[in-house]
Amino acid sequence: MLLTAKDRVHSTKQRIGALDTMRGFALCGIIFANLVSFTGFYSLNFNEIQALPWWDRGVLFVIDFLIEGKFYSVFATLLGAGFALQYAKLKRQNKNFTAFWLKRMLVLFVMGISHMYLIWHGDILTLYSLLGVCLLYFKDIDDTRLCRWIIVLLCAPLLMHLLLSLTSQLNGWNALTETVYNLRKSLGYQEVSLLSLRTAQEAKDVFWGNIFSAIPRPMAYLKTGRPFQVLGQFLLGVYLARLYLRGQVHVPSKDNIIKLFVVGAGFSFIYAYIKAITGSPFSTDLLGLFQGLVYQVGCIMMALAYMALLYRLSHNGVNFSGLSQLGRMALTMYLMQTTVCVFLFYGYGFAWMGKVPFYSIIVFGTCIISIQLLFARFWLKKYQLGPLEYVWRRFT
Repeated sequence: MLLTAKDRVHSTKQRIGALDTMRGFALCGIIFANLVSFTGFYSLNFNEIQALPWWDRGVLFVIDFLIEGKFYSVFATLLGAGFALQYAKLKRQNKNFTAFWLKRMLVLFVMGISHMYLIWHGDILTLYSLLGVCLLYFKDIDDTRLCRWIIVLLCAPLLMHLLLSLTSQLNGWNALTETVYNLRKSLGYQEVSLLSLRTAQEAKDVFWGNIFSAIPRPMAYLKTGRPFQVLGQFLLGVYLARLYLRGQVHVPSKDNIIKLFVVGAGFSFIYAYIKAITGSPFSTDLLGLFQGLVYQVGCIMMALAYMALLYRLSHNGVNFSGLSQLGRMALTMYLMQTTVCVFLFYGYGFAWMGKVPFYSIIVFGTCIISIQLLFARFWLKKYQLGPLEYVWRRFT
C-alpha cells in the first residue's frame, strides 16, 4: 500500500524543500508552454500566424519570452541535482547506486515511451530517461572536467544548428519523415492534415495522428541539439548539488539574481521577437542561427534566475507549500497535465484544438494548475507519495 501520513516525518526530513518548490514552479510553466501546441499553434502557416489578433499574438509572445524552454531547463537541472544527491546518499550507505539508477531510468523510459505513443507525442520523459543513463559516466569525475563537459554540451546545439544549415539537403536528416510519409500513404492518410487527425471523431484517426508526430521526434530533437542541451543541464544540476553537499551554496544576492534576469530576459526577448516576425521557433538560415544562439543563452540564464529567486525566497521564509506539494508529485502532475489537455483538445474529447483563441491559454493553464494544487493537497494529506511516484519507487 502507499505510504500514509504516519510514515511521513522520516521521509520528509530527507527531502530538500526548495527543490520541491522549484519542481512545482517548473510544472506551472510547462503547462503554458505545452498549451501552445495543444491549442494548435504549430498547425498554422506563416500567413495564418500573421493574421492572428494582437491579443493572441501578445500572449504567445509573453510565453516565448518568459516560459518557452526555461521551465524544461529548470526540470532538467533538478533531475541532475537529484542524481547527485541520491548518489551521495547511497554511496554513504555502501549500496549499489548503478543498479538502482538503471532500474529507475528503465521505469521512467517505459512510462515515457508509453506516454509518447499512446497519449501525446510531445513527451519529454523518454529523452530524460535515456540521457539519465549517461549520467553514470559522470558520477565520479572531478569538478574541473565536469565544468568542461557542461560548457561543451551547452554549446553543442549551436554546432548542430550550423551543421544542419550546411547539410540540410542530406537524406539522413529526413529519414524518419519519409518513414512517416510512407506510413501515412499506406494507411490512406497522405492527404489528411495533422490538425484534422488530432481533432477527428474516430479514435483510430486521433491515435495515428499522434503516431505520425511521435515517429520523427527523435530526429527533431537531434536537429535542434536538444539531447546535448538537456545532458548539459543535467550536469549543471550535478555540479550545483555537489556544491550544496560541500556547503558551498550560498543564498544568491539580489544583485546576482537581477543580473541573471537581465541577461536572460534580454536574450529571451530577442528570441521571442524573431519568432513573432518569422512564425518559426527554428530555421537554418543566418537569422535562424542567431535565433538558436539567443534561445540557448536565454533559456539557461532565465532558468538559473528563476531557481536562484525561489531559493532566496525559500531561505527567507516565504511559504511555497502549494508549489512544494506539486513538486513532490511532479511525475504524476506532468502526465496528468498532458492527459487532461489531450481530452480537451484532441478528438478523444472536446476536440478544441484550432477552435479556441490563443489568449485562452491563460484560462486553461490557470484552471489546470488550480485543480492540481487542490488534488495535491488532498492526496498528500493521506499519502506521502503521488501515485506514479509510488510506482516509480516501488519498482526501483
